[in-house]
This record gives sequence, C-alpha cells and structure tokens, in this order.
Amino acid sequence: MSLDSGEIVFFEPWSLGDVIIAAATLRELAEPATLACHSSWHSLLRATLRDILNLSLIAVDLPYTTRKRASPFDSHPEATDSQAYSASRLLSIRGDLRDWIAARKLFPKAKIRMTGWARFFGRKSAMVNFPYRIGLLPVTNRYRSWARLAGVDYAKIAATYRQRQMELLISNSVVIHVGAQWRSKQFPEVAALRDMLQSHRYTVRIVAGPGDPLPPGLEEKDISRAADAVLVEALLSAGYVITNDSGPMHLAAYLGCRTTAVVRTSPIEEWIPPATTIVRSPLTPRGYRPNRRYMSDEILTGWPRIEEVIRTMETKGFSPEVTE
Repeated sequence: MSLDSGEIVFFEPWSLGDVIIAAATLRELAEPATLACHSSWHSLLRATLRDILNLSLIAVDLPYTTRKRASPFDSHPEATDSQAYSASRLLSIRGDLRDWIAARKLFPKAKIRMTGWARFFGRKSAMVNFPYRIGLLPVTNRYRSWARLAGVDYAKIAATYRQRQMELLISNSVVIHVGAQWRSKQFPEVAALRDMLQSHRYTVRIVAGPGDPLPPGLEEKDISRAADAVLVEALLSAGYVITNDSGPMHLAAYLGCRTTAVVRTSPIEEWIPPATTIVRSPLTPRGYRPNRRYMSDEILTGWPRIEEVIRTMETKGFSPEVTE
C-alpha cells in the first residue's frame, strides 16, 4: 500500500507518551510524514495534532506493546504484498529488536534507521545502566533522540513548546490528571492536593481517562472522565495542569499547557518534555532503569509532599522557560 502523506515513517507502536514524543519532532518536520502507532490513540491524535498538516496515521497494533505485555515475541504476522506499505525511510528511537522485526514485516522496502540500543538495554540490565545511574555517561532525552534522528533542531521543538505556553492565558484553574499506565506511577495524595489547592483559592478539576483507577480517597463523583477531543479541551481550559509521569504529561505539554509532573518511579531525565516542570521524589531512580516496582499496581510511598508540588507549580509552572 502506498502512503499518501510521503515516504518517511515515524514508527512508534507503544504508549501514548511515546507517540506524543515522536509527534513533537514530526510537528517541526519540513516534509510530510506518516506516524505508525497503536490504533487506540488515533482518535486522540486527530484531536491533538491538528497543527501537523497532511498527517497520515497507520495502525500498528502489536501485542507486546499493551499493558498486559501479551505475546512478548509476537512481532506481527508477515505482511502480504497487498498489506505491506511502501516507504523509503522508517525511523525509530526504541532500539527494540521486536520493533525492528515488526517494521521490516510491515515496510519491507524501507531503509530502517533505529537508535536507542543503549537505552533499551539500560532499562533491562542494571549492569548496562550502572554508568548512566552514577552519572558517568549522560542520559539521552527521548525528545532529543527523535529530533536528532529526523534531522530537526531540538531548539526549534523547545521554542514551539514555549510559544504555545505563552499563548495560553494564566488563570487560577488547575486540572489534575490522575491517569498512569501503572498505579506505581500514580501520585496517591490527589485528594489532599486538591484540598490544599482549593485553600489557596484555586479552582480544581480532577480528570481521569475512561479506564484509569482512582487514587485513594477519590470517588467517581469527585472526578471527570475524559478522552480524545473532550480531554484536549479540558487540558486547554486550565491555567495549570498537574500530572503523573504519564501520557497526559506529554499530551498537556504538547498542547502548550503549563505542566507540572509528579515523579516517583521513573528515571525522568529520559522523558522530560520541553518547558515542563518536574517535582521528583528523592527516591526517583537515575539512568535508564526504572524502579523495580515500575510495572506494578502497588501504591508506593516516598512521593514529594503536596506543599512542594504546589510551591513548584506556583514558582516554576508559570514560566515557559522551564525545562528541567
């Protein structure tokens, strides 16, 4: 099958955050390109990526990329001639052999350029991660990786993020998005954070995705569930957005929201979006390898205090220059 939008493919079949990271570079690309990602994100992406002209989306649903990590070695059936896509170049930053095999099956004639091998093995092996954990080797941010691979100046991406923030009005409204792929990444004290924000005269709205579990102390009556265009509108309506290290963090930052993310289990240097404020726990891991309980639904302790979250939001979150 031919690609109407051009012959460059950004291959990112994993989570929403990964896809938005790729889109940040795609937005600055001078030539049209195709984004190959999981079909579950397409509706949200169409509502979010309206500033990317002539964008084409391809559904790539691989079982090992889901939350259940089903069939970890099932990289996609061989594509028939009628199913295969024609593309001259395919880009990926994951360094995952399964992705390479799947991409080769779907795009048999494409020249595949894949980076991120050190990152991939650093996540899997404490030994490989060791020099990154102690600071001997630098951690490469994924936004920078995509920019470098596609030949886009990262400074241009960061400037777009800052400009989008400057275009949004500052108000005393706060949206807290509680969504996270794993509960280990979910800030557990959202109810107390809401109460303290309200005592500081903020208007607070708590948002969750359709299937997101709620943190302790919250009930359905306390939150709004939003997806796709409704979620985009909710985020854009806020003066500030507070998230976990999750897809909504990347989405809010991409839209230009003044975003503050609360982090506990992720080595966040790899994931920080441009112009985004990070409140990290002292227990946050370094390097590429996440906390051993990262892929779990365990509710962890050791999170930043809610006073620190609010103070950071108020002192840094208003500034489009923040890029920790």
